[in-house]
This record gives sequence, structure tokens and C-alpha cells, in this order.
Amino acid sequence: MTFQDLRDYINFMSKSGKIIKIDDEVDVNLEIAEISRRATYLHLPPVLFTKVRGYKEWRVISNVFYSIQSVKEILGTQNLEDIGKRFLSSFSETPLTFMDKVKSLPSLLKLGKISPKMGKLKPKESNIKLTDIPAIKTWPKDISPYFTFSLVVTRDPETGVNNLGVYRIQILNEKEAIVHWQAFKRGSLASAKYKEKGITKMPIAIVNGVDPVIAFTAASPVPPGIDKYLFSGILREEGVEVTELDNGILVPSNAESILEGYVDLEDQRLEGPFGDHFGYYTPPAYFPVFKLEKAYIRESPIFHVTSVGKPPLEDAWIGKAVERIFLPFIKLIIPDIVDMNLPEYGLFTQIGFFSMRKNYPGQAKRLMMSVWGSGQLSFLKFIVIVDSDVNIHDLNQVLYAIATTVDPVRDVIIIPGTMNDSLDQASLNPPLGSKIGIDATRKFKEELGRDWPEEVSVPDEIQKKAIEIIKRITQSLPPS
Repeated sequence: MTFQDLRDYINFMSKSGKIIKIDDEVDVNLEIAEISRRATYLHLPPVLFTKVRGYKEWRVISNVFYSIQSVKEILGTQNLEDIGKRFLSSFSETPLTFMDKVKSLPSLLKLGKISPKMGKLKPKESNIKLTDIPAIKTWPKDISPYFTFSLVVTRDPETGVNNLGVYRIQILNEKEAIVHWQAFKRGSLASAKYKEKGITKMPIAIVNGVDPVIAFTAASPVPPGIDKYLFSGILREEGVEVTELDNGILVPSNAESILEGYVDLEDQRLEGPFGDHFGYYTPPAYFPVFKLEKAYIRESPIFHVTSVGKPPLEDAWIGKAVERIFLPFIKLIIPDIVDMNLPEYGLFTQIGFFSMRKNYPGQAKRLMMSVWGSGQLSFLKFIVIVDSDVNIHDLNQVLYAIATTVDPVRDVIIIPGTMNDSLDQASLNPPLGSKIGIDATRKFKEELGRDWPEEVSVPDEIQKKAIEIIKRITQSLPPS
């Protein structure tokens, strides 16, 4: 179903008995984060804090993406891959390359119901300051309170494409905050284009409290060049209602709060430490400063936060949904792939399992290179390639494939001096690190030097008889 805004979602969940209201007074300093984490680990429904110490007018919601099933419910499907297939079916049947299709998408869908629609802004202009908003402190040694699930809205100065990204934001004072966008994120890439044009004040908006489908889109690695409002419209099957701010940025009209201003690209300050999803504190590094010009707030506003830490927390279930939704995209770009598994405990940017239909020698290593050359999959530190009959969502099957097909000298490759996730504390000089690829496929004669041995098996009729006898035996046994 389509939610008009965050309140519509909360009302829907309340009617279903799936909102946990906490009326105890809680503190933004560690308490909200710890309660939220424990709720997520238990797969509890969203938590709505109704009494936040020092922030009388505000309510705070967390744990919106509390399980993979919750994401499916928000997106209105039980098969997430269907979303990616639906997106790709929006293209014409003309056999174009993937990038040709991406470039043609806006014109193909321009008049459709999924395009953004101009609307009236619901939040009202306010003299609120950054320090008046219930930003949370997640871990004891975090440098300050942070916005942890606010959306940073930017516009590409060359293409006009809108981007919504979830970047952590460190509150400095009443009017300033540091935006932690890494070098490969869309916001940072757009900032480089502004600098090339000699523009050092990059217009942005920091938005909080939106329809969870829009929030999900902001956290997703939508292919470059595709407008995230348009992609939200595809997920919602209805266009997002937007309003243009004075600085030219389009924002969701129904957001709970909107902070209009600019990022000063010449004002870089130390951000962090911050306890992130790796489960460690990120050491301080320089990032640009946001400077507030105007604020817009709804009456009795709701502030959306998330608590990060060791998996599986909300980012794990967002990541798992992203894996399924974007599998059709990946298979279009890399046809060798049958399936992929980015395990939640592998943090999505660190470990990836891929299955393939192997047709020729050396194909698995070729596939590794293709994966490392594809979008955010390029940050994977470990890649394991297995045959198509291996269930990559069963770790035991993957381990068995590694144990029975891999000779380390022949089948393991290590690549030094490549880009990994900049939050990876294991790298000597993040984001520069190294990668490892493991070819756990059965080997062709050209790879092994001899024919691959025959696997053990039993004729079908013997299997059938054995199954029938075992079934009869188990049914006759007393209950344990």
C-alpha cells in the first residue's frame, strides 16, 4: 500500500497493533539508542517514544525496518525481486544497453503516475535551531549527538537529478552540523561538480520523518543517473509529492521537519568519533559543514532515528532487501550471475557469495572482476563464487563448496591497493585496502589438469525406496 507520510504509516501500524509506545521519559543520550537496538535484535515492531527529556513537543520513532518481513510489508510485496523486475519492465523492448536504458528512463516515464508531483509544504517555517531537535547519542564515546536517519537532499548541478542519501550528521551548534558523506556517495560526487564550477556553497536540505518507502529509497544504492524521487515513485507505484525550497532543492511535501541551507565546501572540520555499523568507533576525519538558513516543522513533530552497531540491526534488513530488489539489475549487467547473498553479518560491503552457471575455464575469476567493477559491489572485500546448484543462502553448502573445490594457490586471488569501505578499520589506510576472491566452482580439465572426479550418487529408485522406509520408521517411533 502507499503511505502519504510517516504519520499515515504510524496510524496503519497502530491499527495493526504493531507500534510499541513507550510513555516513560527517555533521554536522547544513549537511552533511546539502547532501547532501539534491543528492540531490533528481538525483531520487535517500531518503537514510538512519546516523552523525550528536554524536547517536550517532540516524539521519536525508531526501529521502522525491524526485520526483512517489515520491509516487505512497507513495500507491499512478498517477493522483493519483483520490484526490480517491474522497474526493468518499464523500459521499451528495444535491445538497448543497460546505460542506454537508464538514460532513456526519465523520458519513458515522464508522464506516468510515478513521476514526482508538486504539492504544498505541510511543515511551517520555524525559528527552530539544530540543538532544538532530538538528535541522539548512540554510543558513549560518540563526539556529539547525531541525526542518524535524516535524509540529505541534493541536486546534481549538471543533470538536475535529485538524490536523497542517508548520511550521519554530527551536530556542532545551533546553526552548523557536519555531513559525513563518503567520497563515493552521490552527495559527495555532486559536491565535486559544484567545486569544478567554482560554487562553494552547495544547496541542500536535511529532511526527517517521511513515508518509509522514501526513507528506504534514500538508503538504497539506486544506479547512478536515476532520480531517487522517480525510484521512490516506482516503489510506491505513485509519485512523491514534493515542494521546491527557496534554494531550489525539492523536498517531500509531507516531511515532519526540513532544514534548508547549504554545505560550505571550503569549511571542512573533524567529524567523529562515531560508533558505526562495523561495531567500532570511526576515528575523526574531515568532512564539510552544513549551515542552516531556514527550518520548517510540523505541529507535534515526530523525529525518525536509527541505532547502529553490530549486526543485525535496521541497516541489515534494509541491506537484505536491497540485495533482493537489485538482483535483477545485477543479473542484467552481469548475466553470469544466478544468485547473490550479501550476508548481514558480512556487513553487505565486506563479504559476498555469488552463484553462476559455469561454461568455460576461468569464468569464475572473470565474474569476480565484473562484480568488483559494479557500483557498490566494488567495495566487497571477500567474494566467493560457487556453482549454480549450491544454495548460497545456506552457509554450510558454501563451506562445503570451498572445502571440496578450492586449492588455495590456484583458486584464491588477492588484489592489493584497491578501494574498500572507508569505515573498514581493518585497512591500513582506509579506504585503500585489499581484496580476496575465492573460486569455489568445480574445475574444468584446463584448470585442474585432469577430469573432475565423479560425485557420489544413488539411483532414483533406490532413493525413493529408502525415503519410504525411513518415513515409515519415523512415523512409528514414539514422540520424543
